[in-house]
Amino acid sequence: MGERVTDIDFDILREPWNKYELGDGSILKTRYILTKIHKRVKIGETTAGYGLDSQNAIVIYNVPPNLKGEPSKQAYGSKELETSIVQDDIRYTTISEEWNEYVAEDGTRIRLKSTVTKVSRTNKYDKNGNPRYLVQTSVLPQVKPLRE
Repeated sequence: MGERVTDIDFDILREPWNKYELGDGSILKTRYILTKIHKRVKIGETTAGYGLDSQNAIVIYNVPPNLKGEPSKQAYGSKELETSIVQDDIRYTTISEEWNEYVAEDGTRIRLKSTVTKVSRTNKYDKNGNPRYLVQTSVLPQVKPLRE
């Protein structure tokens, strides 16, 4: 049996920033941004599955002066950053972590919670002299189809 996949539109109800205080004194903000929803329906069935495309926005601020370095506009690939880690698995405290909420054009309500799972600091710096961090996240989904 085949499958029919359709891209469907959606409205954003909430897409908040999550905040974490890192063990090195910096503040990390992350935002999960939903960019596309794919509705999957198996031929001959009425229930649907959903695929999601997304991006993560990551911001570091309030970096302690002793962690600052030479400002750089250099773009780095993930492999280069991974080989530049100077502090791996930095401890953090969650300041705020909230659910994102969306409603798809078919009435399905989707809630997603992005959570940080690992933070590492590299010896590379951004244009403001802040260290570049590698941040791993995981997303918890809740999908509630519209009841007919």
